[in-house]
Amino acid sequence: MAETHTVQPGDRAIAYLTLTPSAAVLLLLVAVPTITVIGISLQDVGFGEMSGPWIGLENFAWALTSRTFWTALKNTFVWVFGSVSLEMMLGLGLALLLNRTFALRGVARAIILAPYLIPTVVAVLVWRYMFHDIVGILNYMLMSVGLISKPMVWLASTSTAMLSVIIVGVWKFFPFVVIALLGILQSIPQEQYEAAEIDGASAFQQFWRITLPHILPVFLLTALLRTIWTFHKFEIIYLLTGGGPLDSTTTLPILVYIKGFADFELGRAAAIALITFFILVVLLAVYFGFMKRAEARQ
Repeated sequence: MAETHTVQPGDRAIAYLTLTPSAAVLLLLVAVPTITVIGISLQDVGFGEMSGPWIGLENFAWALTSRTFWTALKNTFVWVFGSVSLEMMLGLGLALLLNRTFALRGVARAIILAPYLIPTVVAVLVWRYMFHDIVGILNYMLMSVGLISKPMVWLASTSTAMLSVIIVGVWKFFPFVVIALLGILQSIPQEQYEAAEIDGASAFQQFWRITLPHILPVFLLTALLRTIWTFHKFEIIYLLTGGGPLDSTTTLPILVYIKGFADFELGRAAAIALITFFILVVLLAVYFGFMKRAEARQ
């Protein structure tokens, strides 16, 4: 019989003393900046200032009635949905492929993971040259196979700028999805697939009945993490387009930067940042609600 251990008051005191330093650091790193941003959002604060006239919720009212804000919000959802959905589909397909046994599988894994290891600034600058309308290799390749008749201005056109930044984002971060899903795929017992083959199950039936139930929790968690990280991703869009042309790629993080460091309106920038935070909290609540329902059905 397993021996049970009763928690003594001294044990609790030691646990609290052990956790106190971490809790204090977490409080300094999270709570203090958050409270500061909330305070700034309720004031008319300019650049280089830490306080200003108290204006209440006027910054939030401006954001919710501003055409610029709603354009940025729409662009943010397009950027996030486009990037994350493509990352998840591409990552799942490549993870299933890399989970199979074939020659030079280790080399293939290293090549696929390479984009995730390259510094973002370096990757974006390389892609800027690739998108260049005159010397870019992308236009050259598309014209060589006859898909386009003249060079496209990828980053300076409102019709292709968002597509361009989504392509770069997917290329840079889909390896994270591959890593996450490949780990859980390798933990699935092979005996289940062997039994399914004996029963005459097709490849799709094996995926639907065996693979998908095993990887679904990790798949959803990975999608949630990528959604959160992509939602406040700044450097890719800023380095590629700066939010242009004509605000066609201005997302909420870009708008926060513009308001805070170009227009010197830190109060409005803080308000936009808090609204972004509230949107992410809602997404988290939806995710955890979905997970609780899924666990209740099992």
